[in-house]
Amino acid sequence: MAETAEAIKIHRGLKGVYFDRSPCTFIDGKAGELRYRGYSIHDLAQYSTFEETAWLLLNGELPTNSQLASFETELKTARNLPAPVLDIIRCYCSSIRTRPRRRR
Repeated sequence: MAETAEAIKIHRGLKGVYFDRSPCTFIDGKAGELRYRGYSIHDLAQYSTFEETAWLLLNGELPTNSQLASFETELKTARNLPAPVLDIIRCYCSSIRTRPRRRR
C-alpha cells in the first residue's frame, strides 16, 4: 500500500462534500428530498425493483415490460460465474458439510 503525505479527511453525511446539478439526481437536503430522474427515492424503493431503478438511471425513463424483461435477462447473463470459480465454491461447500460440528 502506497503511503501518502496528504491527510485523509472523513466527511459525515454530505458535510463538506460539494456536488453539482445532475440529470440523474435532485437533492434538497433541507427538505430531506432525493429524486432520481424526477421520481422520489421513497417511491422507487417502495414500488420498483432494483432492475427498474437501474434502467431508469441508465436510460432516463422507466422501462416498458419488454425492456425490463430483456434487461433482466442481460443482467442475469452477465452475472454467470466462470466454471473454475464454481468448482472452488462447490469444493468449499462440500468440505464444510463433512466437517464435524464443534460443541459449545
